[in-house]
Amino acid sequence: MTISVLDILEAIAGKYPDKTVCIDSAEQLTYSQLTRKAKIIGYALSQELKARQKPVVLFLEKSCKCLTAMLGALYSGNIYVPMDTKTPLERLKSILSTLDTDCILTSAKDKRLLDKIGYTGEAYLYETLMEDYQDRDGSAVLAQVRDGMLDTDLMYILFTSGSTGVPKGVAIRNRSVLDYIDAYVSQVGITECDVVGNQAPFYNDMSIRDIFMSIAVGGTVCIIPQTYFMSPKKLLEYMRDNQVTYTCWAPTAYGIVSQFDGLAKVRPDKLHKMLYSGEVMPIPVLAYWKNYYPNADFYQLYGPTEITGVCLFHKITKAYRTDEKIPLGRPFQNTGILLLDGDDREVTPSQVETPGEICVYGTCLAAGYYNNPEKTREAFVQNPLTPLYPNLMYRTGDLAKWDKDGNLIFISRKDYQIKHLGRRIELGEIEAAMQALEEIKLCCCVHNREKDELVLYYVGDLDAREIMLRVRDTLPKHMIPTAYHKEDTLPVLSNGKLNRKLMDAWGNKG
Repeated sequence: MTISVLDILEAIAGKYPDKTVCIDSAEQLTYSQLTRKAKIIGYALSQELKARQKPVVLFLEKSCKCLTAMLGALYSGNIYVPMDTKTPLERLKSILSTLDTDCILTSAKDKRLLDKIGYTGEAYLYETLMEDYQDRDGSAVLAQVRDGMLDTDLMYILFTSGSTGVPKGVAIRNRSVLDYIDAYVSQVGITECDVVGNQAPFYNDMSIRDIFMSIAVGGTVCIIPQTYFMSPKKLLEYMRDNQVTYTCWAPTAYGIVSQFDGLAKVRPDKLHKMLYSGEVMPIPVLAYWKNYYPNADFYQLYGPTEITGVCLFHKITKAYRTDEKIPLGRPFQNTGILLLDGDDREVTPSQVETPGEICVYGTCLAAGYYNNPEKTREAFVQNPLTPLYPNLMYRTGDLAKWDKDGNLIFISRKDYQIKHLGRRIELGEIEAAMQALEEIKLCCCVHNREKDELVLYYVGDLDAREIMLRVRDTLPKHMIPTAYHKEDTLPVLSNGKLNRKLMDAWGNKG
């Protein structure tokens, strides 16, 4: 019986021992090398920690080494927690306090970053553990650890931003990841011939697709350095040289390439499948990529961290007009989706165009927020349609509607709803109208609360007057921004999404 991804890893390593599983800018690992190194780290951690289901914070840059550490933590019977190496000290302290752990695994290089931000606690060095334990036989201990594993054990914890400023740790079980792998591989598709170009940081749930779907089929993960996404030519050359076939990025990352017309200079010729999630894909950006890859498969994916990865998928089979929205799609197998109105009544597919909040239930659900029962109770609630037995669902905070084909169409975030001139409006609706303009490459609408003014930041070739004239037929007058800022680029987070928090600060300064 498959209990964890370790069972899958070992089966694939037995089948493809010499095949490359991971590539970064410094090294490559085969399946047999990755498995051997992960077992060494696993044995080392089991002896050092003498614990089970303890969070192990990985303060490591995304790399083959970090992937080894993730799997090593699992081999030790513990939970891995990937961390951004640019994390400020106060955030790190907050996360360690939530985890109630003093276990940080880092490298000699990344330890210097820990020291630089003022961390004075204990930290295990990857290189030291590898050197001290590589010649020891830990097989009996590792076998004993595996015998005690359950598919309900926690596999990892990913920290998201909290509305109160306190990070929330989303805790995911082995079972949820195994279910995700089965659904993704069978319904979206990935094979042992694929080389996945990884964009997402390892502390972001989008990386779960890149890593564990690849391992599940014997594919290869090509880790793209984050800085390359600011230099499209370097990015595309790296993809071409490593024969990347498959990408799953945030739309903003695809948008950066189209903004600078990168594919006109370098076109990775092995690329055949492109997926995206996390944000709305601007139609002009999609059209740009489809123009260079007319025979490739394109998929829209949707799903928050709290349901392991993604729960909806849509294969794009037609060209979309700039005033259309690409569907979020249909649920993965073994995943339940509900659309609920403000009174928790179900919005059914027959109620086309009626808005509601997306709620998700099934094996995909996280165990909750680690050491945060209050926030867990707020977000993971009883399914109102099954009141006679416990059946939790997750409220995503995303508003959507059904289309005539039974697909969900994203409207906006509930927290993007603001009150302007006495009326409730969705900032996402304004952004969608702006992105329908071919000349607008990227945009973000912000509400200046003091002035009660809508402010648009955008990258594109139109001036403010032209934009206002072009959208007056699609937006009511009170939803047309009155302040416009044309930028060369907009700030993005390390996961490729727009930095909306920073944009909100821009729109509300002075």
